[in-house]
Amino acid sequence: MGKRPLPPLSILQTFCAIAETGGFGRAADRIGQTQTAVSHQLAQLEGWIGGRLFDRGRNGARLTPLGGRLHPAISSVIAELETALYQARASVSVRSVAVSVSPEFSSQWLAARLPDFCQRHPNIEVKLAVGYRRPDFQPGGTDLAIWLGRADAAFTHEELLTDEEFVVSSPELSKRLPPRWAIRAAPLLRYSGMRHTILDWQRWHEQVIGESGGADGVRFDIAWAVEEAPLFDSFAEMLEACRQGRGFALVRSSLVARDLAEKKLVRCFVEVQPAAVSYSLVYPPAALLNPAAALFRNWLLAQVRSPD
Repeated sequence: MGKRPLPPLSILQTFCAIAETGGFGRAADRIGQTQTAVSHQLAQLEGWIGGRLFDRGRNGARLTPLGGRLHPAISSVIAELETALYQARASVSVRSVAVSVSPEFSSQWLAARLPDFCQRHPNIEVKLAVGYRRPDFQPGGTDLAIWLGRADAAFTHEELLTDEEFVVSSPELSKRLPPRWAIRAAPLLRYSGMRHTILDWQRWHEQVIGESGGADGVRFDIAWAVEEAPLFDSFAEMLEACRQGRGFALVRSSLVARDLAEKKLVRCFVEVQPAAVSYSLVYPPAALLNPAAALFRNWLLAQVRSPD
């Protein structure tokens, strides 16, 4: 073997991410880095090799013949390395599982159920990373992630919940709503972590009247109403404001089931739409070599399937 140091593993993983996603932006999303960082790492690898690995065009990045010969070998070695590391981790009886989850799913769904897992498996430490950042699936990072939408093809994807979206309010506010154009009667609440807020409200609103105007000739601009809506730091804070009668909230069924059952919130309109994306469990295939991760995954799926 030559004495020249090999490129770092992170650079090789970046190369594979570009090859497998077909673009620098998509690769950046997959590995949780900026597009600039991805370009810089590829430049380092091409400098080390001394030749171009990709041709860039309007449709993304395409492997050159040199890159095409290199990718299968690097990809295979990385997969073998990940498997070996996870197996080594499991061989010393790893008793922890790292789970990445969004704040609203954590507070509204997982928090009430997690004590059950801890009671069943008191020797397993659950390390929750709560936030919106893409999880780091490298060995020693995240084992399992619960997020909205589908995952990259490199990861295992298991759909957890198929949600509906609808509008809720406090029971008191619902009783005061006028029979026509009730959506104008209170603010439309939102929170800072909510993605595509305006588009979600617009999709729902189209089912209510089918257009932006009303029969009384008064135009209701749903996009403006959402832009001007009270903004809360978290979903939990927004929901609490909704319970207090401070406005309407557009929610997913899985996140308000308990509130509806306890009549703290009510569906104040009949219009319901299927959620555009679902919560899914995502993980690299080798993650389940960690017994704690396998136990958590099985427990989570059982919780989803069991009636509340």
